[in-house]
Amino acid sequence: MRTPEVPGHGGVLPVFFAPVLSAPDVSRPFQLEVDASAVGEGAVLLQEGADGVVHPVSYFSAKFNHHQNHYSTIEKETLALLLALQHFEVYVGGSLFPVVVHTDHNPLVFLSKMYNHNQRLMRWALMVQPYNLEIRHKKGTENVVADALSRSYA
Repeated sequence: MRTPEVPGHGGVLPVFFAPVLSAPDVSRPFQLEVDASAVGEGAVLLQEGADGVVHPVSYFSAKFNHHQNHYSTIEKETLALLLALQHFEVYVGGSLFPVVVHTDHNPLVFLSKMYNHNQRLMRWALMVQPYNLEIRHKKGTENVVADALSRSYA
């Protein structure tokens, strides 16, 4: 990051040169950050660039409908993952590499292993099975982009 002098302003103004989006490269693995709030869900598709830095490829957010607003927290978080996978299907659907999913909701890490009497969660767990996923927990304070996208409808 540089802070160049801007002509005509008689001083120094900060200028940021960070890329907003990076072009996807299907020969590299993708990462997905997902989060749900009380009103919506957000996700960001990430990929490590040739420079070794993780760059965003695409963003997604959606507002929950009236019925989805009444879902439990685990149902909202699972729905957020499912909607993100459907939105980014073209990138993560047939990926040769495992897609690393970062979530701040720890029970999602055990989604494929959990035995639950909730039929909705069982159905969604089956829908996620065809994807090559590696779900990891990430502290909520570190999952800021997906968190901000999920709260944009509040």
